[in-house]
Amino acid sequence: MRRPWLLLAFLAMASGLAWLWLDPAALRLRVDPRSREVALIVPAEMVGRRTATAVILALPELSLPEQRAALRAQLASPAVNSAQRVTVGFIPGQPAEFGLETPEISEGGKVIPGLARVQLRGVPHGYLLVHADPASDLLAAAARRRWLGRALIEAGAQAETATIAVGESDDGAFLVATIAFAYRTGEEAEAALQRLTEKQGDTEALGFAARPGTDRITRRTKLLVVRLDIETDLVLQGLRRR
Repeated sequence: MRRPWLLLAFLAMASGLAWLWLDPAALRLRVDPRSREVALIVPAEMVGRRTATAVILALPELSLPEQRAALRAQLASPAVNSAQRVTVGFIPGQPAEFGLETPEISEGGKVIPGLARVQLRGVPHGYLLVHADPASDLLAAAARRRWLGRALIEAGAQAETATIAVGESDDGAFLVATIAFAYRTGEEAEAALQRLTEKQGDTEALGFAARPGTDRITRRTKLLVVRLDIETDLVLQGLRRR
């Protein structure tokens, strides 16, 4: 059986999370608040990045099958390249809401936690941010398309929200991503970390190593943050099979 492509990450580790105490302001965008998932794209950071086009064109997998071709065409349009910010709101049962230069607003819209800002800054050449509230539909799509290993899917199953930031290393050798799961309680977050560390060395499930003290930080913040560094060639091979 073919392994999911993200299982071939050479490193997966719990982040130190010190930056969480920066308490960044939430990001409120003029996006339909009914959106369960919101994708934020930074076209300037896509320039010269080997993985960017393939990753961005995989976003329609979060929409219904009959809607994917239209959204893929929008994402591939020249207007995306010249925009400073592109957003996609995935509204259940409706076509995705595609937006260019989506502004930040003071009221209404869709609120994305401030953690997402830090996540995007924390990956090299961060070009994509996806926030899912609730996390369930995003995890279902990731499992269906084999983007994440089963251990990570299981660890996130109890999470309330999931936020993914994607970038690429300076030399283009690796896609770099962080995944932050937010739980209702510190106990749930710590249990999720425990489930992952039990899979350490199991490359089929997703090998995982946690820094010392991560369990205490996870319990305190109710967050589990995982970093993945995946060889660029493996990412491209996996997405080209879709």
